[in-house]
Amino acid sequence: MKKTVLKSAFILLLCPAFVSAEWNVITHTNTNDNTETQVAHIKNDEGYVLEIYQDNTGAIRSRLSLNSKLDQFAKRSCPTYQIGRYTLDNTSVNDAPCLTNVAWTEFILGYTENYAVSSKKLNAFLNGNSVIFRFILENGSYQETSFSLSGSKRAVLSAFGSGITIEP
Repeated sequence: MKKTVLKSAFILLLCPAFVSAEWNVITHTNTNDNTETQVAHIKNDEGYVLEIYQDNTGAIRSRLSLNSKLDQFAKRSCPTYQIGRYTLDNTSVNDAPCLTNVAWTEFILGYTENYAVSSKKLNAFLNGNSVIFRFILENGSYQETSFSLSGSKRAVLSAFGSGITIEP
């Protein structure tokens, strides 16, 4: 039995793929009015953060945040994201552009109406295996980062609360 435990521990040490970031739910507090928003959140090994949340107007947003305060997103350039082999996109719903700040960029994935969300984009985030983001920084360098989507559905549904249905 000791041999089996030692062998398992040794394998885990040699295989960093077993240790990966997980989706969880965190709370963001608006400092202006102290309102709280539940957010599905993951931070990858490179330090980038991906969050999915519902804002106070019912918009479902995904937010990619940079891993360094020294980097900035290029102005007037939306990142692309790819889920699986075929879903390549760089727009929000209704082909609206992304919203970009120097440190983060957001895509609107859908809207909640009567406690239901109908969105192919959100469905891809909830049922895909991984998402790759590709973007240009203000200094002109090209960057790419990826996130596991395993567990995203559980975290998003938990953040949105019971009573909301999500359909493609």
